[in-house]
Amino acid sequence: MGGGVAIESSELLPRSGIGVDGPHLVIAPPGNPTIALDARLLDRVELINRSARGAYVAGAVAAGGVVAGVLSLIPGGPFVAAGMAYLAHERFSEGRRRSTSRDLLLVLGTLEVALHVADGPQAAKRIADTLSQYSRTAPITRPEVYQDAKRRMCEQESGNPDRSEGESRVGLRVGDETVLVSGEYLEVGEIRFRIPEVRDYALRGGNLPLPGGRLLQAALGLLVVAADERARNGEDLKILGERISAYEEWTGRNAIR
Repeated sequence: MGGGVAIESSELLPRSGIGVDGPHLVIAPPGNPTIALDARLLDRVELINRSARGAYVAGAVAAGGVVAGVLSLIPGGPFVAAGMAYLAHERFSEGRRRSTSRDLLLVLGTLEVALHVADGPQAAKRIADTLSQYSRTAPITRPEVYQDAKRRMCEQESGNPDRSEGESRVGLRVGDETVLVSGEYLEVGEIRFRIPEVRDYALRGGNLPLPGGRLLQAALGLLVVAADERARNGEDLKILGERISAYEEWTGRNAIR
């Protein structure tokens, strides 16, 4: 992904400014350089599914209260019925909202980062479905994902110095600047933030300030920190090999032809 990500504005969602370029989640907010996150860093990419059951149950109870009130089975029936009708409407509406999530969840270990997709649940689902194929725990089901995994396996096994510390080395970019971990610091190009400072910003839902009024969501930077810690423990190569082997067994192939 050297030199940044080249993606046409017409390929981005019009309201969110979010798109997909191969395995990369692209975020292009107005007035800010394009941010590109490699989904291969992540354990999972999914939609935030808040259960709608509780809201629907509460709505059904409230609807029962409307009927009881109208039939004067409880004191102050008409007034209770009006209140219950409003509650039933609100709870059923909430149930519908919960069943159509517009939020992406980016998961790496115990770290979860939410990203709102203002363009609607179907747009959010398309992004999740596309990127989840590249995540670390997803089974490989597409030839292009398999080829990408084999290439990365060969690079790491051959001791490619750019990959020796895992995919976290090129996992996130802001414009043309690479975001990476160097000792106790997270570096965004030539700008350095102490890792505890990044954690503090992320816990408060804040952004890392960059020169020229630019911003980077601190939680995205924290994903790079977590990926670097994981890569140093040697987990990446083992999991990648297991996914490749499972795909080759599934397809009956032993190598790319």
